[in-house]
Amino acid sequence: MRFDMVQPEANEVFDVLASRADVLAAVVRQPRTTAELAGDLPVSRSTVDRGLRELERAGFVETKDGVHRPTLAGRMALDTYSHFVECLDDIDAAAAVLDSLDSDVPLAPAFLDGCGAIAVADGGSGPALSKLTSFVEEAESVRGCVRGALPSQVDAYYRTVVQNGTPVDLVATDDVVQRLVTAYRPQLAEAWSVDSFSLQAVESLPYSLVVSDLPDSPVAFLVAYSERGLAGIIYNESRPAVAWARRRIDDWRNDAAPLPRPSGD
Repeated sequence: MRFDMVQPEANEVFDVLASRADVLAAVVRQPRTTAELAGDLPVSRSTVDRGLRELERAGFVETKDGVHRPTLAGRMALDTYSHFVECLDDIDAAAAVLDSLDSDVPLAPAFLDGCGAIAVADGGSGPALSKLTSFVEEAESVRGCVRGALPSQVDAYYRTVVQNGTPVDLVATDDVVQRLVTAYRPQLAEAWSVDSFSLQAVESLPYSLVVSDLPDSPVAFLVAYSERGLAGIIYNESRPAVAWARRRIDDWRNDAAPLPRPSGD
C-alpha cells in the first residue's frame, strides 16, 4: 500500500462519483478494457478515458494488463453513493407531504429511506384515506400518537377496537380528545369499555405517527395535516423506520396524561 499518495478531498470524491458513477458501475459489474467499456456505455471513448483516470486518482479503480477493476474502496463508494441517490429519490417522492410540516419537526432520515408516500391534492383524499384505513383495520395491534380525527379515521379505529377487539393504544392531542368527546361520545364510551383500548392526551403534536402490527410485518405511518385538512401520508415497513417511530411514540407517550373513562350519556 502506498502512503505517499495525496488523498482527494471529500467534495472531490463526491464530484467524481456524481459524474463517473456509470463508469464505476460498469467496472464493478465486470472488469474490462477501455475499448469494452466504450462499447458498452453510451458515451465517447474520450469520456470513458477521463472517467477512468479520475476514478483511478480517487483510488476507486485499478488497472492491470489493460483491464480495469474496482478496488474495495470503489465498490464501497459506489454502494454508498447509490444508497445516497436512492435516499434523495425517497425524499423527493415524499416532498409534497413534507411541505406541509414545519422545518424543525422531529423526523429521522431512516423514516424516509425506502418509504412510500401519498400526497393529497385538492379533493383527492381517497387514496390516502384508504391506505390509512387498511393500516388500522388489518392490524393485530396499533400504537401511536394522533393529531387528527377525520370521520373515516374515527370509524376505522372504532371498528378495529369494538368489532375486531384489536389492542389499540393511542395518545391524542387535546383538540382531538375534545372532538371525540363532543362529536363521538357514544362511540368513545363503547370503545373505552373494551379493556384493550387505551387513550391518553397530550397538548400538541406536529403530525400523527402510528405503528400498526400487520400480519406480515409492522408498518409505521406518518399523517400530515394542513389548514385544509389531510395533507398526505408517509409509510415505511423497514426495521429502522419502525424502530425510530416506536421510540418517537414512546417519547410523546411519556409526556401524555391519562384520561377518565367517559360514560355514553
